[in-house]
Amino acid sequence: MSDVALRRFKKGWMNLLVTKVIKDTHDTHTFIMEDNEDSGRVFDYNAGQYLTFRFDDIGPKPLVRSYTMSSSPNQGNYSAFTVKRVEGGVVSNWLCDKVVEGSILRARGPIGKFCYNPATDNKHLIMVAGGSGVTPFVSIMREYSDKLGRPGSPEKMTLLVSYRSREDLICWEDLLAINKVHGAKVFTTLSREDASVEGFWHGRIDHAALERTIGGAYNDATFMTCGPTAIMNMTVEHLKMHNVPDKHTKLESFES
Repeated sequence: MSDVALRRFKKGWMNLLVTKVIKDTHDTHTFIMEDNEDSGRVFDYNAGQYLTFRFDDIGPKPLVRSYTMSSSPNQGNYSAFTVKRVEGGVVSNWLCDKVVEGSILRARGPIGKFCYNPATDNKHLIMVAGGSGVTPFVSIMREYSDKLGRPGSPEKMTLLVSYRSREDLICWEDLLAINKVHGAKVFTTLSREDASVEGFWHGRIDHAALERTIGGAYNDATFMTCGPTAIMNMTVEHLKMHNVPDKHTKLESFES
């Protein structure tokens, strides 16, 4: 799908039918969608891109939010996004409380450059995430896990993701499967629970965790980070300390 001219787009706002709602964790839901008029997925996208949604009935004025697709282009004829409840989050809480199978959501896209680009990125992709910021990386890792080393794909992928506890393990089954793939590695740290006997790291993402994850590959990788501002700032600071060029650092905020 690197050739934009061959990609399918549906112009304007789409009406997307929610065909399934999956409760990932106690406060996180994944919404599976197909086009309500034409069925299936009527657009192509790159792993890491997002859809922009418009909500007309939540408040006195329309609200617009963007959500990265947690699905991957190679999965099937549908798209999906994953939402975590946020304290005071008007849209995220409405989605988790009100949207059910059969609901219609209005969206347009796909949009975004938070993707692996084989023309400019290094062959080792290192990703750092916190909480629901893991969703674009689940999409990216699922997309490339069965074709690492092939033309147009990374050779290696490494993910460091932070959750609060084992109750907050978003997309966990996907990550367990990806971690078994040769060339892919997932490191998981829990900030509020010590489960080191089960193989988890303990504590927040810090310079030591980043150094342990990167393993000296500062000059050989392209870095992507997504999630809370504190984690993104920590990652950027760490990479600057090790003279990683800005062109090999990509950021996507999940706090809007």
